[in-house]
Amino acid sequence: MKKVMLTLSATVAAAFFSGCICTETTTVPEVKIAGEKEAAPGTKNVEKKPAEPKPAEKKPAAEARPAEVKPAEKETAVTKPVEKKPAPAPKPAEKKPAPAPKPAEKKPAPAPKPVEKKPAAPAETPLILTDTVWTPVSLYNQGDVKLTKGTTVWFRIHPGKDIVGMSGVNRFSAPAEIPAPGKLKFGLMISTLMAGPEANMKYESLFLNALNRTKSYEITGRELKLFGADGKVLMNCVQAGPGVGEDASSK
Repeated sequence: MKKVMLTLSATVAAAFFSGCICTETTTVPEVKIAGEKEAAPGTKNVEKKPAEPKPAEKKPAAEARPAEVKPAEKETAVTKPVEKKPAPAPKPAEKKPAPAPKPAEKKPAPAPKPVEKKPAAPAETPLILTDTVWTPVSLYNQGDVKLTKGTTVWFRIHPGKDIVGMSGVNRFSAPAEIPAPGKLKFGLMISTLMAGPEANMKYESLFLNALNRTKSYEITGRELKLFGADGKVLMNCVQAGPGVGEDASSK
């Protein structure tokens, strides 16, 4: 605003001084302008004074208007604060009463089956060396020598008397002595002189030789073992079946 007013003052001052300077009268030659009427005689020439410049009207400077703020063409949507609704209070869980346990059905225990009492087996009479019929199942150095089918070898000892039996082909007998518990020895063997199958004759020879060399015995359960002087087993025997050797029981 100050700059505008200073400019206007300078302009007015310049115009005022220029008017004062131009107030001198000058004689202007008459110029006839075509078409103009000549002045009538006797008229004086009117001096034409230059027009005084009118001081410039000082117009008040236009007040600066504040810039109009135009609203934005598109109003931005004002985001409304989201109303936070309080979370609904959780409903208390309905506690359903637990179903009452059903009483267990007590089934009657099955009646125990009566234990069948089996009659106790009669205690086996321990076998003894004498008055027992024995039959050999293996011989010392027997190898592959076997009796023919249907042949039975057996012997029986009469306490304080003798040993009698069947050796495979012939009958035999001999004196028998038990000098101490577990000790046993036989005297001279006497037998018949019958001939038979070769396998039976070989078996008979092995059987009688084992009896001649016997010096001790041992009974374990239902088994009898005869030992030689060197402790080797000469013969393994078991109790003979029923009916075997009965013909010799009276001797």
